[in-house]
Amino acid sequence: MVQFYDILEELHLSSTECVLATIIHVKGSAYMGVGTSMLIKQDGTYIGILSGGCLEEDVILRSRRVFESKKSETLVYMGTDLEWGVESGCHGTLYILLEFVEENLKRKLLDVRNQLSQGNVMIQQRRLNKNWELVASDLFKEEHFRKSIHESIRDHYIYTQRITPKPRLVIFGAGVDVQPVVSLAAQAGFSVTVCDWRPALCNEESIPGVDQYFIGFPNDVGQRLFFKKEDYVIIMTHNLQRDREVLALVMNKPLCYIGILGSKKRAELLFDTEIPNRIHVPIGLNISAKGPYEIAVSIVAELIHVRNGQRPI
Repeated sequence: MVQFYDILEELHLSSTECVLATIIHVKGSAYMGVGTSMLIKQDGTYIGILSGGCLEEDVILRSRRVFESKKSETLVYMGTDLEWGVESGCHGTLYILLEFVEENLKRKLLDVRNQLSQGNVMIQQRRLNKNWELVASDLFKEEHFRKSIHESIRDHYIYTQRITPKPRLVIFGAGVDVQPVVSLAAQAGFSVTVCDWRPALCNEESIPGVDQYFIGFPNDVGQRLFFKKEDYVIIMTHNLQRDREVLALVMNKPLCYIGILGSKKRAELLFDTEIPNRIHVPIGLNISAKGPYEIAVSIVAELIHVRNGQRPI
């Protein structure tokens, strides 16, 4: 999904002709799963990957036909193909749909970008005939959860993908150790918000790459954040009083994740009773991290771990 966000941004910024390549079906094992997309530009450059590097060159070469014909095409890579299967160790069979991004499709994809920015979940549905030729494609809102699926209905294959907004990471604190967390989290597909009461620290010059900055004490910014259950919260103010204020703000909200920077002993000072089970402390996966960058790696690794539906380690 991270690649798809980058693809939408490229379509928003660029006016060049493009072909959208999407994995719509996998038999066996593959490096990337169903729903993975790559945007191929007219000059051969591309956004995103479909494999570990064994498919991209051939997909780009075959996309030239789609640029010329302006018609969609489905590529099938068998697990026994010498050029990628046996030699690469990828033994699955991949079905990759190539679509020329004509005006109508681009308009729909840019609408998806707009809807995602508003927090809406979108569904992309494609119908292909038995020859894997694209018959129909549509994008629409969907409130109910449906995984990316591939199924056969009568004489057609239906491919449906759920496209979700970037999960929001709200960081309380704007110290020097926040920047590597922001950078890694943004690369991992999070929309990052930073909150701090110090204007000199909470700004684009001090911490670039942030989607939103909120200046003020926790109680003040809390009224403007409008938390959702999909949000992730990290507390790294290095100030016990501010930490308590943040906890008072978020503890009763059904958030996806709450983590506190610092030792368990320090965190115990923030609670009158035992530390609640939902609080991640010490924050981050235990990789014996030292220094801001390694700590940031451990933090973002834990965020990804939770986002992918895994239990805390």
